[in-house]
Amino acid sequence: MTDAAPAPAPEPALAALLTLEARARTAATAAELGFVMVNESRALVRYRQAALFTRDQGLVAVSGVSDPDRTGPFAQWLAALFRHLGDRDAGPLETAGLPEKLRPGWDEWMPGAGLFVPLRDPDGGPLGALLFVRDGVWRDSHVDLLRRLAAIYGLAWAWRRRPGLWTRFRRGLRRVPRWRLLALVLVAAVMAVPVRLSVLAPAEVVARDPAVVRAPLDGVVRRVLVEPNEAVAQGQVLFELDRTRLAGQLAVSQTALATEQARLERATQQAFADARAKADLAVLQSRIEERRAEVARLQDQLDRATVTAPRAGTAVLDDPSTWIGRPVATGERVLSVADPADVEVEAWVSPDDMIPLDPGAPVTLFLNVDPVRPVPARLRTLSYAAAEQPNGLFAHRARAAIVAEEEGAGEGEGAPPRLGLKGTARLDGETVPLGYWLLRKPLAVARRTFGW
Repeated sequence: MTDAAPAPAPEPALAALLTLEARARTAATAAELGFVMVNESRALVRYRQAALFTRDQGLVAVSGVSDPDRTGPFAQWLAALFRHLGDRDAGPLETAGLPEKLRPGWDEWMPGAGLFVPLRDPDGGPLGALLFVRDGVWRDSHVDLLRRLAAIYGLAWAWRRRPGLWTRFRRGLRRVPRWRLLALVLVAAVMAVPVRLSVLAPAEVVARDPAVVRAPLDGVVRRVLVEPNEAVAQGQVLFELDRTRLAGQLAVSQTALATEQARLERATQQAFADARAKADLAVLQSRIEERRAEVARLQDQLDRATVTAPRAGTAVLDDPSTWIGRPVATGERVLSVADPADVEVEAWVSPDDMIPLDPGAPVTLFLNVDPVRPVPARLRTLSYAAAEQPNGLFAHRARAAIVAEEEGAGEGEGAPPRLGLKGTARLDGETVPLGYWLLRKPLAVARRTFGW
């Protein structure tokens, strides 16, 4: 077959195209693939000479030459020709369309009809080009076949010469609009802003070291003599237990003591005449001592049935009427006496909201009655195990010491908050990026939901 022969029939052309596609896929190296492009493409279309030029390597392969001289005149002329042709579409070349400086080289090294076929990657980006030269005319069928073959070669070359991860990343960045990159950088910078990891918890102002007043013995509360938040003095009566049973027992014991004392007096008088009566004196004396001890015990219990304040302060208790008539056991808490100037913050942190908190961590109390003026405090203790709250839920108990106000505060501003005031406490932990602060809860929910 000569260069001027017609294009191969459809079936042989398809077979040749598939064969060349298989050779391109199985080429072990980029050099072998370049050899296939410029030498074995004759199986599809006849040509006299072919050359491969790529953007990253320049002149790669020339048909009939195992290792082309990239510094020789021919290679320099080919490089100038490919740079002139640029990224145009596939089609025949005419000498008249070349610059004056390239025409002599064409007449010297490439006499005949030329065909320029660009190589592109799967994304359509330019990789290089193939130049085919033959003596005959290039038909449209030739151009179509070589364009299809160049698409196969471009895919294979892009795979063999695929850039590294960093290069692909940079190329991807170049395709992203600049405003999107700036927005991404801005979002990343904002997400890296350090913020305090914090948690909110219900809180109350409680006494730091209250004097707990408990029931001194088993009994029934007769009456409570103080009101909630009432100022009490040391020794003031707080509440009384019912004394009826104790008073009856004391009267019986006192009567029994008087009886034993009368028996002792008679026995003492009889002892002068009766030796046997003298022997009973020791027994009667021991009975009297026993009765006296019982009377003293009952009298002590009767005295302790009236409970007084161990120190001056404020009475802290619930509704006094709920205590009247209530049975109490020894040691059961009834109320407490607290110093209104010695208070601290008690907060209950939910187990789901726990964060790393160290002693001395900042705590801010926002009172319900005055939310615009926060109360600063420092974490003092935090329970490791969750305890039951008064409302029946379990949470970690936190205690925080209130920080003294700075000097120069206005009148009344430096006073500690009143006992019993409730609000919300914010406990501040370690410093974390804003992104972690925003995603901490969603990640925890996702972990519990999906189990990872």
